[in-house]
Amino acid sequence: MPSPDVISIASGPFSARIRPAWGGRMTHLAHAEFGDLLVPTTSDVFDPWNWPKAGAYPLFPYHNRLYDARFTHAGEQHIVLPHPALGQNAMHGPSHRRPWRVVSQSSDRAVLALAYDADDEWPFSFEAQQAFSLTPEGLTVELIITNRAEVSAPAAIGWHPYVSASLDREAWTDAQLAYPLDEKDVPTGASPVARTMRDLPATSGYTKHLTSWSNAQILLNDGFSLSIEADPVLNHLAVHRTETYLCIEPVSMAAGTLSLPEHQRAALGLKMLDPGQTLSGRIRLCIEHAS
Repeated sequence: MPSPDVISIASGPFSARIRPAWGGRMTHLAHAEFGDLLVPTTSDVFDPWNWPKAGAYPLFPYHNRLYDARFTHAGEQHIVLPHPALGQNAMHGPSHRRPWRVVSQSSDRAVLALAYDADDEWPFSFEAQQAFSLTPEGLTVELIITNRAEVSAPAAIGWHPYVSASLDREAWTDAQLAYPLDEKDVPTGASPVARTMRDLPATSGYTKHLTSWSNAQILLNDGFSLSIEADPVLNHLAVHRTETYLCIEPVSMAAGTLSLPEHQRAALGLKMLDPGQTLSGRIRLCIEHAS
């Protein structure tokens, strides 16, 4: 059976919509009192190479920029298809541009899966899964990747939400460390340094890559905030801010890790999965009194 074009789930004041064919994207997340929590997706068509800056999408099996669209694994170099708008670089992996299938659906929960066969965008087969669960308290997103290759393979997981937040919205995180960045806002591979402030600045156009965090918050109104937390495996945080949205992306490895020498990668969160081995983690969004 083909998957439905749009899935709708709801619980208490929360409601969400998901489009499986659009890279498994959550296109809307709203609260009855606080309105759109994610930038609502308004496009009627989906261009997988020019994806909408709205909603939220999965990051499998890596995230952010892959320089020269190549990496070395087990001493062998692999070349992947670059993003057509980024010269020779690849970006965010292929999973958010592929159609997903619906595994199960109920009024407050949806499970999507992607069976990925190795091709010119990624050389190792895998199975990915997203489970979206709403309760009256908030949203839980569970991400799972399983290595279906016959050899060990590198893997990471993450989620890329576009939180609806103009520059007048205060935002902060308890992340303790920040990575030094290169001219493309990718970690250089140098050790992270201590952060001197918890705030995420109210300026447009910056990117930060943080680690050792447990909570991030975006002020709503009436003394409430949108709180984002994640399992310890998602110990890294990519942050990007514009005039209309704030991307706060829980991820399991530091950006740029695949471009570094193999012996450095484990310390930066990249996992090596044996055939059949799984990596998973949960992300939680809720409304709470601002701290």
